[in-house]
Amino acid sequence: MPVNASKHGPQITDEEAAELGRARERMLARHKLIEGMIRNNEMQLKNESARGGAEIELECARRDVAQTGAGAAAQAELERATARLQALQEDHQRLVSEREWLNAALLEFESGPSANEHQRSGHA
Repeated sequence: MPVNASKHGPQITDEEAAELGRARERMLARHKLIEGMIRNNEMQLKNESARGGAEIELECARRDVAQTGAGAAAQAELERATARLQALQEDHQRLVSEREWLNAALLEFESGPSANEHQRSGHA
């Protein structure tokens, strides 16, 4: 049965309406992947900045521990700075893995269009 609420203009079949619905779903899914990539990029930039600061803190803590008469507070600060940098490096690895997954998902998504999209773009 043709679908057209206004009864003016071109009529589309139920099959065409379903295809439009599938195309919209694919577009939204692709959009979510891209939003995930943007979010991941932002988090990676923040992590990179935090790691830079943590590396500076770690070097300062190492310097303080190396000084003659450094006490337990200096050693505790070194341990805290080491743990912070390690946590940030682990988070960085998680973000890199997530980015790789997002890239692979987007490539897979874009290399596997629907049959109708193959016809429209001239691919067989």
